[in-house]
Amino acid sequence: MTRQEIARTALRAAIELRRRANVPLEDPICVYDFAGTLDVEVRFVGGSSFAGMFAKGMDAVFVPSERPAGRRAFTCAHELAHWRFGHGERVETLDFDRDDRDVPEEILANHFAGFLLMPNRALTAEAGARGIDFRSLTAHEAYRLASQLGVGYDTLIKHLRWSERLIDQERMDQLQLRTPKDLRRELLGQDARGHLVIADKQWRKVAIDLEVGDHAIVPHGASLNGDSARVLRECQHGMVIEAIRPGISQTFDGKDWAHMVRVSRKQFVGRAAFRHLEDDDDNDTTLDN
Repeated sequence: MTRQEIARTALRAAIELRRRANVPLEDPICVYDFAGTLDVEVRFVGGSSFAGMFAKGMDAVFVPSERPAGRRAFTCAHELAHWRFGHGERVETLDFDRDDRDVPEEILANHFAGFLLMPNRALTAEAGARGIDFRSLTAHEAYRLASQLGVGYDTLIKHLRWSERLIDQERMDQLQLRTPKDLRRELLGQDARGHLVIADKQWRKVAIDLEVGDHAIVPHGASLNGDSARVLRECQHGMVIEAIRPGISQTFDGKDWAHMVRVSRKQFVGRAAFRHLEDDDDNDTTLDN
């Protein structure tokens, strides 16, 4: 198949899988929860050289726990493609920045992951709700969209440019001059380690997922219930909260905005379904059960 045919095949499969899971194309997803609705088990695995695995005989995918949050989500969607297309069992030991131009199954899986996590209708819905014009997309706006869709900043930009053609090369080049670290510093008003999620007033459908040590910015005036996160301070963009222990809290504004804040251990290893438990007695980190 040509690259265009591969992309079309990936798009059709992503749409079909969302329909099978009864998830509208407009909606953002948590890919780990999404996999669970398809009876595909997701496990997080440690190791600095491990880049993902699909275990065909187990209907399971394995995701590297030491990668950034957006990369983990994309890896899960990529491995879910291997499951969807019935590819043979494989272990990814190289980074996704490697050259996959001559590996059709990997090209297919990358396209599938992008279309599953960032379908056109979700992109346009989220941008429209925030008053974002892709032709003048700013770095802060791109970061907000990436947060809502659960993907990395650079992953979103590349998808907008090459898969959806919603931004031109000049806009892509300008956006790529910024790094997520720089943007986190600007949005928080200070340096911060870990991941940052921008959960604005338009946030919908998915929980705010963090690891211990991560931060989120929620709307001004929002309250927080639970002990897995704490309020740090107000900043220009909203209220800053910090994830401090595994568990589930809730943030709400007393009106019509309320969302779960789910916190897992830093670089959690084990079954994805258990990642927010306050203790890990039930976690099974082996690959052969």
